[in-house]
Amino acid sequence: MGSWIKNNKFEAFLLLLVIIVAVGAYLHGSKKGSLYEAAKEGYGAHASAVSGLKSKRPYPTPANADEFEAQVDKYEETVSGLQAKMLTYRPEALESITPPKFIENLNAVRAEVTSMFDAQGIDYPGDQFYLGFKDYTGGLPKEGATAQLNYQLSAMKSLFEVIATATPSALLNVHRSALAVEKDKAPEPVTRGRGGRKVTRGGSQKEPPFDRLPVEISFVSTEPVLRKIMSDLTSHSDYYFVIRSMRIQNEKRDQSPAKDDVEFDVPEEEEAGDDPFPDFEDNLPADDAGNLDESDESVVEEQPAAPAIAEGDKGSRVLGQILGAEQINVLLEIDILLFKAAETDGKKDGKGA
Repeated sequence: MGSWIKNNKFEAFLLLLVIIVAVGAYLHGSKKGSLYEAAKEGYGAHASAVSGLKSKRPYPTPANADEFEAQVDKYEETVSGLQAKMLTYRPEALESITPPKFIENLNAVRAEVTSMFDAQGIDYPGDQFYLGFKDYTGGLPKEGATAQLNYQLSAMKSLFEVIATATPSALLNVHRSALAVEKDKAPEPVTRGRGGRKVTRGGSQKEPPFDRLPVEISFVSTEPVLRKIMSDLTSHSDYYFVIRSMRIQNEKRDQSPAKDDVEFDVPEEEEAGDDPFPDFEDNLPADDAGNLDESDESVVEEQPAAPAIAEGDKGSRVLGQILGAEQINVLLEIDILLFKAAETDGKKDGKGA
């Protein structure tokens, strides 16, 4: 082999050159092939993206993009307005008062509420009625709980003002659940679904920006009164009331009237002057006149009089029962939301944090 190379140097050099060119061409082709495959994959991805965009509704045109941006701006404006509205319910700070001062406030609010109920003629539990704060009739609250308790007391006063304005027949009971600060226990983050049911979710939960101050009230009223109470509570300007659940029971659920008991009022007979056809005369054609006897021309058949109703308002009363004029017993579970203040005048335990 060595002697051949020495004797054929030109051919050997040419062969080496061919081998080098071939190896270089192979390496270059492999690199270009990889680039081609990458470019092909990129093109396929972009083609799929374009096809996906074309199938979207609305189609991604500049006009639709502008409209979408306008909708986003409107949504952000709505959210900002809602946030500003919600912030009006958040107190700037909660005042931490002494336990004797809270008892003084409780007695003053109780006197105002009972005076309102007496003026409206609304029955209430009497001496046992302490707005749900009966636990403090013989003792003082914890000093660390007075801030939230005083806020809840003010909200309860507004709640009873709404009830007094609607004038139900009677306030039956008020139950106030003890707050976490009253039990030296941190509030539990609870996620609630529809109807106030607890919802358990995996993973960590973000602490809500509010504390729930729950209360239950039961009263007797009519349906319009209940609607007014619910409307006034949900649209209150100073406190954020959330009606978690509601139970309604008809007071006459076991005394529904029978079908035969229903009597409708009979309208009075119309006077002769109210005849809608005063110029109309019962003149028969000549061909039909012979069908009548002359003796029957002056005979007027008298219609029997409508039977009189013995009790004029009985039908209205029974009908009113069927249509819902009776009283209803109502139980409302209400959450007073205390939005956590940006600043408080004390520690986090119950002073509005």
